[in-house]
This record gives sequence, C-alpha cells and structure tokens, in this order.
Amino acid sequence: MSSTSDATNGALASLLSTATVALDTDRRAAKSCIQRAAALLGIELSLGGDWAAKRLCAHGGLAPWQAKRLKSYIDDKLGSSIRATDLAGVVQLSRSHFSRVFRETFGETPLAYIMQRRICRAQELMLASRLPLSQVALECGMSDHAHFCRTFRKIVGVTPNAWRREFTVGPAPYGLVGKKIPFRSLR
Repeated sequence: MSSTSDATNGALASLLSTATVALDTDRRAAKSCIQRAAALLGIELSLGGDWAAKRLCAHGGLAPWQAKRLKSYIDDKLGSSIRATDLAGVVQLSRSHFSRVFRETFGETPLAYIMQRRICRAQELMLASRLPLSQVALECGMSDHAHFCRTFRKIVGVTPNAWRREFTVGPAPYGLVGKKIPFRSLR
C-alpha cells in the first residue's frame, strides 16, 4: 500500500471520526466532514437519487441540471474570485432568487459552499504535494496565508500546518529527503 493511500485512509478516518462526534451536537459540521470524506474518495453524495433531486426542485431548489452546472463551475474557478452574480448567471437566475434556491438545494450559502470546496481542494493539494501553505492558499483562491489559516481552522478545526503534519505524504520539497527543514516564519 502506498503512502498516499495510507494518508488518504488516515484523512478519511479522521473526517469520519469527527463527523461521528459532531453528529449529535453539530449536524452542519458532521455533514461537512462527510462531504469532505466523499470528496477524498472521489464520489459525489446524493440525497437519494432522482426522487430527492425532483423533490428539491419541487420545493424551490435548483433543478438538477442547474446544481450540476454550478458544482462544475465552482470547482473549475476555485483558484480565482467567484461572485454570486456570476453564479446566478451560470444558472440563468436573478441574484436574489439564486441565493435563496442555492441555500435550499445545498443547505448553505454560496459563500459557505465555496469556502468548503476551497478547503477540500487545499486538503487534496496538501495530501498530494509538499507545496508551501502560502502557495496552497493562492491555488485555492484565498487572498493570503493568514486568511487561509483562519478559514481552514474554522472549517476543519485545526490549523493547516497541524493537519498536514498529521497526514504528511509526498516527497520533501527541494529534494531534502531525510533532512530536517528549519522552521521559517512567514512574517
């Protein structure tokens, strides 16, 4: 078994453990952990197939084609600025109507959903590479390292550096295999 799959299994175990604890007290956090675990596995969770999608649409949510198009658009644009006006245009809705139906469909605001996806992308990058956290932040569309750290800690519960230490994979940067890299402050 490779170290990448070991790290992915460890990340999944951690996410599922967190979700189990949070299930009784914080359903939103539990849902978030389960969604991130599914993303690490490369699967898309559905709420029960076509029936659930039709029911969401009937109760004021987005149509299935709109939800799919939005997910794709957001994932493609994670590294850049994503505005609610642009998202509304993707699914051909007014901005105010879009915000309401987005929340009905995804269970959170567009901003919260985008942040969740950015943090998920950051976790994937940290699992697959040894990029500096400041570079990970930029590649995920965060304004700077501090913004990334605050958001990551708020969503995941630990700092990106602590999370990375727990799930370290990939070669050391700059070919320093087996050597201790000195701590450098970003300030």
